[in-house]
Amino acid sequence: MKKKVLSKMARLLTYLFLLFTTGLPAAAQQAQQLKRSKTVFVFPEFQDAKIKQSFGRFAKAKANIFLKDGSLCYMDGDKVMKAYTEGIFGVVFNDTIEYMKVDSAMARVVARKDYNTLLRLTTVDMARYREETEGGANLPFFEISEMRLFLHTDSETTDEDTGLPLQDKYFFNVRGTVIPANESSFKKILKPEQRQPFKVLMQNHFWSWKDEESLKMLLDFLP
Repeated sequence: MKKKVLSKMARLLTYLFLLFTTGLPAAAQQAQQLKRSKTVFVFPEFQDAKIKQSFGRFAKAKANIFLKDGSLCYMDGDKVMKAYTEGIFGVVFNDTIEYMKVDSAMARVVARKDYNTLLRLTTVDMARYREETEGGANLPFFEISEMRLFLHTDSETTDEDTGLPLQDKYFFNVRGTVIPANESSFKKILKPEQRQPFKVLMQNHFWSWKDEESLKMLLDFLP
């Protein structure tokens, strides 16, 4: 066990050395580029999906992720339905793209190590959207007031040339427990021998809590 801890610490120190000598990609030190979407869903068309449920069960459906709030939607005949997510743990699209539940939303798995994952929750930046539309009322396809409510499929695509502004929030799923990707939450799960390497990492100006590549490095700190 002692050798395993020392090996892990050696990897962390190597990462820190490379970080200081080469720096992270420019995205970590520059303002993040604004992402946009031409549709209100993650995928332009509903995809074949396996919806993971409790006790190892799953259901197959044509599904998608609604960008207003990251909710899971599925096709019921010719109607689009918003899924009730109690008892749902995640969804896999086309056997390759995996999402895991964060509260009632679905966040994409962007990195994995052992039993831990880095998750990215992408939603419409409503504050920016209202600012860009001069404070106008929400578009009809944004109005979903309750679970399993029908969506208006004739409004799936926006008329704006630029598309809908998006924002990303990151989380870690640490052996089944979801925590937000921020310093205060992450420090609580560190082991004593990890605190100094973590402190050194936080002092590096090339590293950012808003940069996905930076956050992937933290998987080595997780138990």
